Amino acid sequence: MFDDITISKQKPSDPAFDYDELRKAGIAYIEQTASAIWTDYNIHDPGITTLELLCYAITDLSYRTNNSIPDLLATETDTVKNIRKHFFSAAQILPNNAVTINDYRKLLIDIDGVKNAWLTKRTKPVYADIIRKKLQFDVPDSQRWEKVEIKGYYDVLIEFDTNIINASKANIKNTVRRQLMANRNLCEDFVDINEVTAQQFRMCSEIELKNNADPFNVLAQIFFNIQQHLTPLINFYWLRDILAQGISADAIFEGPLLTHGFIKDEELANSDLKTEIHLSDIMQQILAVDGVANITDIVFNTTGQVDALKNKWIIDVEDGKQPVVNILGSNILFYKEGIPFRPDLNVVKARFDKLMNAAISGNDQVKTDDIVYDTGNYVDAGNYYSIQNHFPKNYGISHWGLPSDATPERKIQARQLQGYLYLFDQQLACYFSQLSHLRNLLSTDDEQNTYFSQVVTSFKDANELFVNPALVAANIQTVADAGTFNKRRNMFLDHLLSRFAETFYDYVSVLNTGLSAGNKSQISPAIVNERDIITTKINFLKDYPAVSGKRFAAYNYTNTAALWNSANISGLENRLQRLLGFKNIQRRSLVNVYSTIKKGLNAANLDEYWYQIIDNKTKTVLLEGAQRFPLKESAEYDRDDAIELLSTFSNLSVIKNADNSFSYILKKAGVVVGKSGVTYPNTNTAKTTMNNFYKLMALSQSDEGMFLVEHLLLLPEKSVATPASPPQPTVDPFLPICVDSNCRDCDDKDPYSFRISIVLPAYAPRFLNMDFRRYCERIIRMEAPAHTFVKICWVSNEQLVIFERDYKNWLDVKAGKVDAGNVRLNQFVKTLTALKTIYPPAKLEDCKNSAERQLFILNQNALGTLKT
Repeated sequence: MFDDITISKQKPSDPAFDYDELRKAGIAYIEQTASAIWTDYNIHDPGITTLELLCYAITDLSYRTNNSIPDLLATETDTVKNIRKHFFSAAQILPNNAVTINDYRKLLIDIDGVKNAWLTKRTKPVYADIIRKKLQFDVPDSQRWEKVEIKGYYDVLIEFDTNIINASKANIKNTVRRQLMANRNLCEDFVDINEVTAQQFRMCSEIELKNNADPFNVLAQIFFNIQQHLTPLINFYWLRDILAQGISADAIFEGPLLTHGFIKDEELANSDLKTEIHLSDIMQQILAVDGVANITDIVFNTTGQVDALKNKWIIDVEDGKQPVVNILGSNILFYKEGIPFRPDLNVVKARFDKLMNAAISGNDQVKTDDIVYDTGNYVDAGNYYSIQNHFPKNYGISHWGLPSDATPERKIQARQLQGYLYLFDQQLACYFSQLSHLRNLLSTDDEQNTYFSQVVTSFKDANELFVNPALVAANIQTVADAGTFNKRRNMFLDHLLSRFAETFYDYVSVLNTGLSAGNKSQISPAIVNERDIITTKINFLKDYPAVSGKRFAAYNYTNTAALWNSANISGLENRLQRLLGFKNIQRRSLVNVYSTIKKGLNAANLDEYWYQIIDNKTKTVLLEGAQRFPLKESAEYDRDDAIELLSTFSNLSVIKNADNSFSYILKKAGVVVGKSGVTYPNTNTAKTTMNNFYKLMALSQSDEGMFLVEHLLLLPEKSVATPASPPQPTVDPFLPICVDSNCRDCDDKDPYSFRISIVLPAYAPRFLNMDFRRYCERIIRMEAPAHTFVKICWVSNEQLVIFERDYKNWLDVKAGKVDAGNVRLNQFVKTLTALKTIYPPAKLEDCKNSAERQLFILNQNALGTLKT
């Protein structure tokens, strides 16, 4: 049956939809502003006709504006795909990386073949030698030592599905470890993964049955109920079922997103390993089975229990063990109308297994689905048809036009009216266009406009109205300059960010104040690029499910294929780099150029030293010292002097060598102090390379990025010497400890538990600015988990080259790609602990020229003229 479509007779509540109200308002405005010259308000008046058509156009616009937001955002094609690209669904935005023990249990239970899982905290003990101020595995022979428990570790117990054979258990364990490593938390790790040990319990009981009861089915159901009470099977639920129970969407999707549906927290809590069993609970499970009339006697003990328990009503379960009912070891006697019957327990066991497998297979059918939201229906809100087409025929401007015998004067009058009406046409058309591009305003794509327009050509002889129609169209379509676009685009992106309670206000403020081109007090000032700020916000929004939901996830150190030049980084690194506007968040080499001191022998067979500046990507020597020195310190001073000179381009020039090749040189007061490490075939190549070298030194000695090191992963494994594997050389593989015999509260004997180091390049352009550095440090400490202690190091390129080399080598060892024992770990620990923060250079000055002297601020400058 079809519904009749009618036009409502009720007056619209909003004047914008009410033609009569708009007409009245228009006439009232005419009376207010032009009553001295306009007195005829009848319908035949051309002005009133124009007013009425404009009122009609406004109602059309109002009705289009009143479309639902999903309809206005919908696209003509691929609506669902386009909308969901910009607006996250519940399954995308609400879940988070596993954080709690229950979160990890859900992840593991979601694995095929795993019935249940439990995690227990554990520590790794080491010993602090107070006298020698070091950690070691064994109890020191020193008079003063303390045991230190390194925290952050977990052991995992797995219960396999009853239908899993022993041959498959190893593969399932490997899957469990991969799942744990892919979802590891920052400063935490997993040690042992074992199958839970079953503690067998047998039941001896006499039970009265009802007349119609099948004793085999009844007993199988009794054992099933008892086992479900001891270790309940975790149920998976379809989204529709769990929503029907009145649970909110944010509660449903809280925690990690599973593949087999959703798990209730209360069911998970009820499945914890029991520490004791109450016989009364067992009896309740038996009496709940249909067909059971009464229990005349019952004992529930461990299988090996011989003597009677002191209290048969409370049975203890060994710690860390799973209570399991031993069906074949039980002794059950049924009575039906006083006649005893002892069922075959093998038959009962087969029916019990069938019940358990049916329950497990029911879970396997459940899949995780998502909440479907309205993506709208496309409406062509931007289509505009000129109001000129609605004027009566005698006006000569509608699609009929003027008669063929119209005089030149009449044609001019028609053109004048079209020109007058074009103002209204164009304003209405641009509003329609803006409305139709609402999706672009709320988009996270790289949009190029926030004002949208369209040229009105849908009236008679439109192109003849202008001398240069193309110029008019170009002017209409260019409605905003770059500054206006940047301001408005940032405003819309800020609106989207605010929906997630995120803001870049402080970040933009620091950029605009600390890094402005006019800030002469800062080193290497950079002009703020508004488009970069827009890109930073867009990248943050696009990656927000990971930036938010995985903010405390650690990197997967077992992923051997993604250790370097990859985005396999911690969630904290990802979030921090997005917040700080880093363009590349991958773990990679950050150093572009670095310097080193070379050593050689002179003609007299004596040591000589000189510097080299090297391209870290190509390992090409870009510049080397022209003079050799007998002391390493002198070569270092020569290098620092060269770096100072490289800040002025005029100190560089190209020369022709005796062999007709070309080089570029660095001069100081007319004296050559440096020369390119290679020669070039022509002057153009030499000049191009020299220009690139200067830009590299001035603007990009290192890229922006960071390295996050979890100290927990640096704890060495205790090696066991065997005849085939002799003990390794004695080295100290531990991080250093802080021991103060005069201040016990000042001691820090645990450098591993919940500690992280963050290493950043001091010479990245923005990092030379101390305001921006302080902002970075504040954001790092604010975003880091509250239970972690963060050490931040700003290091020179020379330190960073060594750090990157040793860090990369250690990553390979940790991932199992390389078997190097503790050798690479020792080297990395040595490098990490030797890092020293680099500050912008400054020097002490006398009182002369005090107005121009640079301030020297503690914890912000390094004394001297050197950068290292």
